[in-house]
Amino acid sequence: MTDSISPVLQWLNAHPNLSGLAAFVISAGESIAIIGTIIPGTVVMAAVGTLMGAGVIPLWSTIIWAIMGAIAGDNLSYWIGRHYKNKLHAVWPFRNYPQLLQTGERFFHKHGSKSILIGRFIGPVRALVPLVAGMLSMKPMRFIPSSIIASMLWAPAYLLPGILLGQATIEMPPDIAAHMMLVLVMTALLILICVWSVYKILILVGYRINRLLNRIWQSLQGSRYFHSITTLLKHYDHSKTHGQLTLAFYFLMTSIGFITLASYIHTHGSDTIATNQALFHLFRSLRTPMIDNIMFWFTLLGDKKVLIPTMLILFSWLAWKKSWHTAWHTLGLLFLICASIFTIKIFIHSARPWGIVAGPETFSFPSGHTTFSTCFYFALGLAFIQLAQARFKRTIIFLVLLTVVAISVSRLYLGAHWFTDVLGGWLLGASLVMLVTLSYNRKQEKHPHPYTLVFIALGTVLLISSSVYYLSYNKLKMNYAQTNWPTYTMTEDMWWTQKDYHIPHYRIGRLGLPTELFNLQWLEELNKIQTTLQSQGWVAPTENKWTDVLHRLTDVNSAEHLPLLSPLYLDKKPVLVLIKQINNKKIIVLRLWNSNVFIQNKPLWIGSVGVVPRTYSWLITYKKNNAITLLPNIIFSTPSPQVDIKAIEFINKLKHKSQIQQIILIKPKNIS
Repeated sequence: MTDSISPVLQWLNAHPNLSGLAAFVISAGESIAIIGTIIPGTVVMAAVGTLMGAGVIPLWSTIIWAIMGAIAGDNLSYWIGRHYKNKLHAVWPFRNYPQLLQTGERFFHKHGSKSILIGRFIGPVRALVPLVAGMLSMKPMRFIPSSIIASMLWAPAYLLPGILLGQATIEMPPDIAAHMMLVLVMTALLILICVWSVYKILILVGYRINRLLNRIWQSLQGSRYFHSITTLLKHYDHSKTHGQLTLAFYFLMTSIGFITLASYIHTHGSDTIATNQALFHLFRSLRTPMIDNIMFWFTLLGDKKVLIPTMLILFSWLAWKKSWHTAWHTLGLLFLICASIFTIKIFIHSARPWGIVAGPETFSFPSGHTTFSTCFYFALGLAFIQLAQARFKRTIIFLVLLTVVAISVSRLYLGAHWFTDVLGGWLLGASLVMLVTLSYNRKQEKHPHPYTLVFIALGTVLLISSSVYYLSYNKLKMNYAQTNWPTYTMTEDMWWTQKDYHIPHYRIGRLGLPTELFNLQWLEELNKIQTTLQSQGWVAPTENKWTDVLHRLTDVNSAEHLPLLSPLYLDKKPVLVLIKQINNKKIIVLRLWNSNVFIQNKPLWIGSVGVVPRTYSWLITYKKNNAITLLPNIIFSTPSPQVDIKAIEFINKLKHKSQIQQIILIKPKNIS
């Protein structure tokens, strides 16, 4: 195959002005029935992308020509199929290989209109689906838009790996660039396999549970003593009554899960759970003004000031439409939400996380925003699916999940709740929705128009949340602002002799755990420290380019580039980062943070000096070689008469085996 592709690439290299035409022909041929099964279009497209990334042929015009070629090939196959219809079965090669058309027909019948989009990315059926769509008389107004969308997604996706490889070869040797691409492809493939495996396992487990519950339901119906359970769980549609038992089973599971979690929180407290602390520090480290504004709006989508009026308006509209069964269940769900949140918060008595200026005054467990949003949006989604008999059930459930997760993440991001509060809100909300649904399914009534119901519900939510956001933005910004860490003062002698416990010795990472020993303490103004270090050969690192990112991800000379994520202390990035090359071409990095300690009105800076570590070697082995014995001559290439330096020994207990390490203390001479 390489021999057949090589002349094409050589020709493109010699005639870059005709690259658009070549891309058009290749992508069109890949999309035409029969021809697409012969031409190795996928490989050729990746090779063309390599030339694009290397700058041999133009980028955007070639992509546009490739998209147009894919559209042309799809439509040609479609109109051939529409013209010949069932006569195709008697035409070569389908006459000799009938399984080709049968494969395309099975795929089309399984996925319907979506087969045009899905099939575009599946090699064996890519060229057959448009032909089958025409043969089975799919309407042109349905086929053509789908074909255009699929082609616009397919062409860039198939060219992208080659483009990245081509750009990489400009800045590094081809063998290293190929190594990087191979690692990235293997990583992506591993992720896809994991997702697919989890999906299949969930389907298998759900199928087994449903079969078990169906057998239990049949046993209950024939039981002399437990027959009343089937009456209690009846459905107005007798063909769906056994599904009530499935719903009751999941209600029981979520209720038990919530009670277990609540009992643990009440006994041990939320702040003692490692996951809570880890996520608390992680989200504190991600705070930015722009993301804050987005999270303010998301958190309002689950606020009681928004959802309580919305549910009352829905109740009034349903009552006006004489849908009393739905109306009373809406009001009942609202009452259950408010009563359960209020009662459980008082009983569990869980304190909220610290770290924001003015958090909510109520207790923390469970999260009211999460409980409200889980109940409201899931109940609305289930009502719409049931009333409208919606075809895209998975899409609706996905949108509901996305909304609830976004609201829940906003509570963690803003520092208003622990993760267990959110988890409790999910479990409590799911339990309440299932309980109300069990009751709602017992009786049938004339349902309101589903689209009007959704329009009123979502319209009211957006209107009220937007109004609250506009009117209380300044208050939200002030209340959810992060508080500063406490500051301390001490004498010079207390610090120089290390007699004060306020001096931090370990860096607390993104997950709230001690991760590194601070082996440097420097008492001076920051600008003077930077000037001194730069005079000793330290330089500021360059900003990471995308090639540096690839180096770090694939472990190709990764120690020559700083890590992608900057280490944190007190959930903040270092205030000063400098690098320096030492023996054996190793690069050492110096980072300083504010210790929040002041000595005679001068700030004390704490930091670490270490070798830039390597990252993952391929996908398994982690090589960490940033251990260093810090000596004054590493920081100062030449003696500095302007500072006093002191080295002390400290027992580092971070490792499984304690070890003695040096800590360097630096201060200006004749400090006053």
